[in-house]
Amino acid sequence: MLMNKKTIWVNEQNQADTYVEFVGEFQTISNKKVIMNIACDGHFAVYLNDELVFFGADADYPWYKMYDKKDISRFCTANNKIKIIVWYIGVDSQTYVKDDAGVFFEIVQDQTVLLESNKNILSRIHKNYRNGYCKTITNQLGLSFYYDNSIENQEAYQPSVERNIIPRLYLRKTGPIYLGSRTRCKVSETEYGYLIDMGEEEVGFLDLEFESPKEQEILIAYGEHLADGCVLQHIDERDFSVEFRAKQGDNRYLNPFRRLAGRYLQVTCEYPLQLGFIGLRRTDKRVIMQKRIFPDKELQQIYDTSVNTLKKCMHEHYEDCPWREQAMYTLDSRNQMLCGYYAFKGHQYQRENLLFVAQGQRKDGLLSLCFPAGLDVPIPFFSLVYLIQISEYVQHTEDYKVLKQLKPVVDRIMNAFKSSIDETGLIPNFPYPYWNFYEWSEASNNGQDTMRQPNEPYEKQYDLILNCMYILACNTYKSLYEVDLLNEEMLATIHHTFYNEKKRLYKLSTNGEHYSQLGNSFAILIGFGGKELAERIIHDKSLIQVTLSMNTFYYDALLKVEPSYKAFIMNDMRKKYGNMLKQGATTFWETEKGWEDFGGAGSLCHGWSAIPVYYLSMLS
Repeated sequence: MLMNKKTIWVNEQNQADTYVEFVGEFQTISNKKVIMNIACDGHFAVYLNDELVFFGADADYPWYKMYDKKDISRFCTANNKIKIIVWYIGVDSQTYVKDDAGVFFEIVQDQTVLLESNKNILSRIHKNYRNGYCKTITNQLGLSFYYDNSIENQEAYQPSVERNIIPRLYLRKTGPIYLGSRTRCKVSETEYGYLIDMGEEEVGFLDLEFESPKEQEILIAYGEHLADGCVLQHIDERDFSVEFRAKQGDNRYLNPFRRLAGRYLQVTCEYPLQLGFIGLRRTDKRVIMQKRIFPDKELQQIYDTSVNTLKKCMHEHYEDCPWREQAMYTLDSRNQMLCGYYAFKGHQYQRENLLFVAQGQRKDGLLSLCFPAGLDVPIPFFSLVYLIQISEYVQHTEDYKVLKQLKPVVDRIMNAFKSSIDETGLIPNFPYPYWNFYEWSEASNNGQDTMRQPNEPYEKQYDLILNCMYILACNTYKSLYEVDLLNEEMLATIHHTFYNEKKRLYKLSTNGEHYSQLGNSFAILIGFGGKELAERIIHDKSLIQVTLSMNTFYYDALLKVEPSYKAFIMNDMRKKYGNMLKQGATTFWETEKGWEDFGGAGSLCHGWSAIPVYYLSMLS
């Protein structure tokens, strides 16, 4: 039980992008375990007797504050000095919701509090970091950092200011992230400095060890690919870089706050360095693997690469991609959870992520875009995917307790969609500020929605996929709670509205004549079509092709029609994922276009593309 949930800070201010040091001393009183509990707004790093022993990110909400718990016994001696550095971000992004600056902690042994956050803890601004820097990497990921290793902080420590008492703290049960080994690095000298090739997609903290002949500015850009031999630091408004001011002589630095990801680091400096190491220290979420062996070497490689993709997209919660966003979405995490039941042992991680999503429910009943999300452009379609996530979780774990726990959330989601059905009997697309996204393809990404303004006129249309997904959600709700929410007339209305007799296909929307594999897959999943439609989906080259994120609906539609489509699915995976492997992929991409998609910002490690784990496990 937590004793005193009081937060402290260096002052009363909430200045964005601020780093603060807290120091204290404590003595152990027995040989029993020493436990540390800690929560903050932002990210924290704990140093005990000058050793980094604990780090983490808040990844929570102001109304749902989480704390991390760690056994620090093996790092303790009779007399201990502790330093806690907290990075208060203070700028909303799609991975962070800002709150008041502050940190809570306690160190407990045998139910005795050895040290806790109160006014007796000394603190000061960490001057080596450029506080108030506020340089954005991406809107999804948030802020970069600048570290000045050329100065020594001479500012005196002062008693901390007691700020708030947190009414309730929730233990983060997804488990800690571990600091792993250094990445391997191949260093090439360039006209601007150095290019570091880590050989594969990696995720971790920037780790520097070098000698500099003079004090100098060093810029480190990072990325997943090279263009004309260089890392693309700037892609549109994005800036994939961090900055470091080196002192003359020996420089050693490990940043325990901002995870970087990619294959390459580009080091720009004025004077040559004597390199010891420049690379990443891996940050690992430890998992217990389910070993799967396939006689076919290509399928084995596809499976192993999918698992590697999953692992690199798991930290405090599921992430879509570790390079550009590190954000959790329902659709992405649905694919990741489904694969995780087969790739890893245990289900605690899935359960905790499922419950965490529920905290992102909006007042309108829909779920936010990401979890957490300070910048929110909600995707209605993704809220309905949440029911599929719950259903699959229960099927694979038989953890029926979660159904009661999540029923109020699910009911609000379903009521939000039911109340949106208009006089036509269908659900129209959602107005500002919603994003009517389905997949990254023509006529389905609706990217223009993200640029809408509140005063723009609403143009009503009806989308096939959203209405089909509502039908699937109603069917799922009935299987979970034994209550039928479906009006059967809606099925007939969907068929009448979207079916083209001449083409014998379902169009994507009442706005235009676009036809896709995904849209017609959804038609099959709610009971339309059959073998003839399945064959048209496969062979009609005029259809907009399904993207990697949505292969689940495509493959499931085919299997619903006939189990014999197993062979086609296996060959389709060989083609799509094997092609990425032939191009040197070590993790699977966001889309088949790779980095060239999205104006050069396509992710080469994306959790939703690990889906071969599921189908290879089920069909082999």
